[in-house]
Amino acid sequence: MRQYNARGVRLAVAVLWAALPTLAPAQDSSLRLDLNYAKQRPVDRVLAKVDANRDSWISERDYQEIDRELKQWGKALAADPRSLEALSGWTAGLAEVALAEFKITEIGRAGDGQDLVRAQLRAEVGGTDSEGNLRSVLGNMATLWTKEGSGWTLRGTERGKVRSLSADRRGFAEVTERAFGRDDAHARQLGLGTDHWRDSLDAALGVSVYGHQGISLGDFDGDGLEDLYVGQPAGLPNRLFRNNGDGTFSDVSRRAGLDVLDETSMSLFGDLDNDGDQDLVLVGAAPLLFRNDSAGRFELDRRAGLEVPEGRAAMLTGAALADYDLDGDLDLYVCAYDFWEAGSDYDAPTPYYDAVNGPANLLYRNDGSGVFEEVSAESGLDPGNDRFSFAAAWGDYDNDGDPDLYVANDFGRNNLYRNNGDGTFSDVAADLGVEDLGAGMSAAWGDYDNDGDLDLYTANMWSSAGLRITGSGQFGEAVPSEAVRGSFRRQAQGNSLFRNDGPAGFADVSDEAGVRTGRWAWASDFVDFDSDGWLDLFVQNGYITGERMDDL
Repeated sequence: MRQYNARGVRLAVAVLWAALPTLAPAQDSSLRLDLNYAKQRPVDRVLAKVDANRDSWISERDYQEIDRELKQWGKALAADPRSLEALSGWTAGLAEVALAEFKITEIGRAGDGQDLVRAQLRAEVGGTDSEGNLRSVLGNMATLWTKEGSGWTLRGTERGKVRSLSADRRGFAEVTERAFGRDDAHARQLGLGTDHWRDSLDAALGVSVYGHQGISLGDFDGDGLEDLYVGQPAGLPNRLFRNNGDGTFSDVSRRAGLDVLDETSMSLFGDLDNDGDQDLVLVGAAPLLFRNDSAGRFELDRRAGLEVPEGRAAMLTGAALADYDLDGDLDLYVCAYDFWEAGSDYDAPTPYYDAVNGPANLLYRNDGSGVFEEVSAESGLDPGNDRFSFAAAWGDYDNDGDPDLYVANDFGRNNLYRNNGDGTFSDVAADLGVEDLGAGMSAAWGDYDNDGDLDLYTANMWSSAGLRITGSGQFGEAVPSEAVRGSFRRQAQGNSLFRNDGPAGFADVSDEAGVRTGRWAWASDFVDFDSDGWLDLFVQNGYITGERMDDL
């Protein structure tokens, strides 16, 4: 945004009036010069047109009004944990409330003539007790409201299934500033956020708002320490941070030749040419291979064979490495999400809840020297290769010695490609019960129950708005098919944990394991955080937002 000096503006105005004396107003004139150089954002124009009170769905009007009451609950509890009698069971023992969140997942009443509304809530209250221990209460609550004038009054509550957790200390400490704060790359670029750069850089660069860049770990210099590579939107340099071994990192991007300005949706370290060092694959408009010279410097290999075949241009999102053909080298699978490429003309995901008009993903077979050939068709991956794919994960779910492939797809069903052991695959997702119709964002393999086989966790979207709307009577009238309504509702229900039961396939144990709700989930992985021999789950979540609390 252009900046203006206040003194300079005043001087310019004075010169203007001096130069045009005949236009100078009398003291009692209403002529006034207003200077307002604030830039109006597109979101401001949209917000000005949004009025929940005009929504044709009565349940959504009720939601907006009751949701305002719930936000006041949160403020009241933060001021005094004992201020709301209806929530005494949630706040018992808390000396301080740091978090109080109430999401309406179901709401309804008979019609405009009725003033009684039932609302189902997902409630979470957390804080500290009198001894400083951390406590969190999470669960469901049914509420009953009546409308009185322009407001709503709570008439009753019923607590559903609730989980209460406590700890004597935080398990993690935020150390970003300590690890990266002394480096210009953090202070002048990464610490400023996407909003800053979208306002500062030319829009022609296409600075993405979605945050699909991700990070990767690898020992690029062979010193035994994991280094960090951070992808960036177009127009901003990617960053390679060398691990100093003392809990801090140093930016070596330019020296290593990896300060790439192209849009990067994913990066992967791996020894692609079998020379003993970690090379780097970047995924953007096309996959790029940067070869490591064993001294920690990288050079783009333009002859690696990672070109996108003609007619298959798409926005590439994720990738995964594995030796699928067991010939001793790493092969590359790349996910394609949409046809957002110049010159392409394709429809939006159709149908929305089970789209099959997406671009084809790509499988690149390595010849052992880091030269690749695209072989998805001959490898039997064409069936189901028409989705909007976000991520892929290799894992030997059937314990036959070769890696199988799971693909998480947005707007519909996922794929599980069983490795046939002869260089080909068969999609067995439907047969084994892991299609997981939903908004697939990521997938992770791990033996969470320690029974010797790989289980599967998929990250989707949990949306209180989606659950609320798809569960309403008016949605039922708009979408009469029960099967279609169920598909739409599944899009908002959250993540899935599939237990591997061997030849019987997989069982969905998400609810009994308590891992269904991961909010608006993206990446996920199994990690034994507390070193007790059992795999825990980490889920990254969130969505596009900004510094203002009233943005969309």
